[in-house]
Amino acid sequence: MLIHWAALTFAFINSTIQLLVPLYALHLGYPGLTIGILAALPSIANVTLRLTVGRLSDHHGETKVLQAGGLFYLASTIGLLIATHLGLVALVGAQLLQGVGRSIFWTVGQTYVTKMPLRSGRNLSLFNGSSNLGMLLGMSGAGLWVVALGYRGAFMIVAAFALGYSVLTFALQALSTPDLRRRTVHRPTRFAVPNLRLGPLWFAACCSFVSAATMALAASFYPVFLTRLHYGERSIGLLVMLLAAGMLGISFVARPVVERIGRLEHLALACIAGTGLGVAAVPAFHGWLPLAVLLFATGFCSGGCNLIYQLSVQRHSTWDARGAAMASVGLFGNLALLVLPTMIGVSLRWVSLEVALVAAGGFLVSLGVIAGVSVGGAGRPALIQAVTATGPDTD
Repeated sequence: MLIHWAALTFAFINSTIQLLVPLYALHLGYPGLTIGILAALPSIANVTLRLTVGRLSDHHGETKVLQAGGLFYLASTIGLLIATHLGLVALVGAQLLQGVGRSIFWTVGQTYVTKMPLRSGRNLSLFNGSSNLGMLLGMSGAGLWVVALGYRGAFMIVAAFALGYSVLTFALQALSTPDLRRRTVHRPTRFAVPNLRLGPLWFAACCSFVSAATMALAASFYPVFLTRLHYGERSIGLLVMLLAAGMLGISFVARPVVERIGRLEHLALACIAGTGLGVAAVPAFHGWLPLAVLLFATGFCSGGCNLIYQLSVQRHSTWDARGAAMASVGLFGNLALLVLPTMIGVSLRWVSLEVALVAAGGFLVSLGVIAGVSVGGAGRPALIQAVTATGPDTD
């Protein structure tokens, strides 16, 4: 299916950029705070636009919005190539455009998949498997391209793949809507309204934050930490790739588990705790093999959080409000991408990077505990609803 090929291609480009940008910033001699800000810049656009993107997909359809996102993403990769000539200002602009493209794909692409006619568990598993395979290939190839072609050559390859991704978005077929929804009278200006009183989606929001946190570290301070241990670009790419390998691993085993579970909270708690402990434990290991095992395990738990958050949105939102629900929950992941690198970069003025990583892992564990207590004591939560009447959820 084309959406799965689009997910693989997008994740391949995205993970390559997430690894190349901090390495390139280190190559140019920028300090830790600047690297953290550069890594967080795409999330500024994400946080600003994600709710709007969700509304647009509910109103105009997923395919049109995905096509616009493909063009934004192509422009951002060209901006990275230009940044090798113009420096920091162009790099900042390219990173902001990255955020626009990412907010569209991760919101609207996931919404598109949950509306496909096959069983949601299968579709989400295939979608996440494709995304995680793309991340694995991108992270493993990024360091090799730098060694073989330099940063300018690596960014040229990224731009070529972005052109392919943009073409795929224009080949996607529009989704058919349920018959009952066609018979419903709609107002011309109908929009689904995001409701941040998320009810049953609080655990999904927590899972979104934790899953994105690992990617935030992979795109910012994991490369910095590994560089201080005297690993080269190729080794850094292979080690960080194991996060995506762990995510890919859980994509194959999670579907039969989640499809048999009525409530996902216990599984979510285990995945959140495992991810947080994995993040906190990274500074304790310096050898290649222990780091490889730990990063794989952390990615495995993080991938579980990612799948749970998407499946929870599918279970607890209506068809007409799906894009708004996905945007509202995904916003917490964007906050992780924005807040975590920035806070670690700021904290490096007072503490070591190792201490900052341990604190980040402890925060993720505590976040899971707080979410567990909150959901455990809550009554029956409300769903995210649309402004007008909605048709049934056919997934």
